[in-house]
Amino acid sequence: MNFKVSSITTKLLLLFMFVGLASVAVVGIYSFYAAREAIVKRTMDQLISVRAVKKQQIEYFFTEKIRNLEFLSLSNDMRQLAPDPTACSDKNNQERRIALENIRAYDRSYGFSNLFLISFKVDNLSVFSFNDPGSAVWPAEEHKKFAQLREILQYRDSLVIIDLFQRFEKDTLPVCFLGKGIKDEEGKLIGAVVLEVSSAEINRIMLQNNSRIGLGQSGEAYLVGHDFLMRSESRFIPHSVLNTEVCSLSAKKATLNETGAIGTTDYRNIQVFSAYEPLNIPGLKWIILAEIDYAESLIPVNRIRNDILLVSLIISIFILAIARLISKMITQPIIRLKNAALKTGQGDFNSRVDIKSSDEIGALAGTFNTMIDRIREERARRLSAMYDGQEMERQRVSRELHDGLGQKLVGAKLQLENCEGQDYLCLQKTFSEIKNVFGSLIEETRQISNDLMPPALNELGLANALENLCNTAGHQANLEIEFYTHGLDDPPDNKTTVYLYRIAQEALNNAIRHSGAKDISMQLIENKENLILIFEDNGSGFDIGQGEPGGGNGLYNMQERARILGGTLNVETGPGKGTTIRVKIPKHK
Repeated sequence: MNFKVSSITTKLLLLFMFVGLASVAVVGIYSFYAAREAIVKRTMDQLISVRAVKKQQIEYFFTEKIRNLEFLSLSNDMRQLAPDPTACSDKNNQERRIALENIRAYDRSYGFSNLFLISFKVDNLSVFSFNDPGSAVWPAEEHKKFAQLREILQYRDSLVIIDLFQRFEKDTLPVCFLGKGIKDEEGKLIGAVVLEVSSAEINRIMLQNNSRIGLGQSGEAYLVGHDFLMRSESRFIPHSVLNTEVCSLSAKKATLNETGAIGTTDYRNIQVFSAYEPLNIPGLKWIILAEIDYAESLIPVNRIRNDILLVSLIISIFILAIARLISKMITQPIIRLKNAALKTGQGDFNSRVDIKSSDEIGALAGTFNTMIDRIREERARRLSAMYDGQEMERQRVSRELHDGLGQKLVGAKLQLENCEGQDYLCLQKTFSEIKNVFGSLIEETRQISNDLMPPALNELGLANALENLCNTAGHQANLEIEFYTHGLDDPPDNKTTVYLYRIAQEALNNAIRHSGAKDISMQLIENKENLILIFEDNGSGFDIGQGEPGGGNGLYNMQERARILGGTLNVETGPGKGTTIRVKIPKHK
């Protein structure tokens, strides 16, 4: 393919390609970002949904623990055991033994991690475990938390929660304590019931199968405390509770009691979508985060992007083929028109454009063919007019030479032949007559020469030449022809002078020969812009639609001369209305 940017085919092809590819690009980009936004919104909605479910589950878990704790603190069994926890194992006391069995049955039915009883009746810290009654020595950190609980509950009659803590250095399952005071019948604190919640219980809630709840292979939901340390196990980092710090933007927002979903960097320094919210658990300043890796959540977007690119490539190839076909369909007729116009410009007036379509190009082809036909006819007419004019001029010159000069030369010859053998007096008389004949021949030759190219045009100028033409034609036709000139300061160039003279000469000849006019006038006027020649007669006039009288080409020749000079020639006439011819030639600056 001859690829030239200047060709109309290439321009149309590029235009179609630009419009088509731009449309494909706009639709593709819009579809990609719309799909991306929809998938991101769906991901955020899933995270918010997971966050809400997990929040509800963990809050319900602690609510149930608190209810259990409140029930135990108000039970008569606990009141009976609280004064002396060390005597809980005394089998001789029937009431204590029954109370202990009731508490343990309750413990077994709810599956507590551990249940403790703290007595306020003795000075030293006395703690009894319902799950491990033989234990009397607690790890130092756990003993510290028991003491903290006892101290708080002695001054505050409300629920107390001790946040997750490690009971010993390498404890992988931290626990938290929920404590509630026990009052006797008189309303005095006699002890406290403590419920242990293990992080294993929390992990069972938070570490469910993530793929089933919409978190895929990289999503997780976890808890974070006010110190930004994890309160539930990470899916990716083992033993992360109280060991892994979470300082992400979503964690910071949630600790400020904000709720929302954003894109951020998680504790692994990986881009994620994160939904965050603070938990509503009395005594615990925990937050919940539900997150999924940015890369995994946008896998569908990448698939859509690849599909869009593939479809765009296919559509682009299709557009290229269609654009090529349409551009050829549009430009081939135009190219044929161009080639025909070039041939016409080179002089070949027989070229035609064979386009049969009914659209604008077909109409243009029809107009072009009509124009070529008219140009060919006009050319033939011009050539015919030129040849006819030349032939008429030759015939006129021939007649004048034959009827005038020729006859007089023949007469002079006969006079000379008649003088053969005559005397001197006869010869002298014949010589005198022949002398007069030659004078007449010289005058007639000068007249013929003036008709062919009046010397007055070069010697006297256009105005004087036209005045002489009017005087001579009027004298020959026995008419009074008026001539008037105004404002002719600068003489026109030679071509304008000759053409205007021939126009005036043709107009006078037509008026004298065909119109029968009695009054004829001619004006030559010059203004700032134009040179104007006005010819008027009161003759018979003619119908322009029927052509000029005599069937000649005089009027056509005048119009062509005016057109060649860049001017106009207007004819006002009608049968019996006389004729007015106005020629306007622009001045050349």
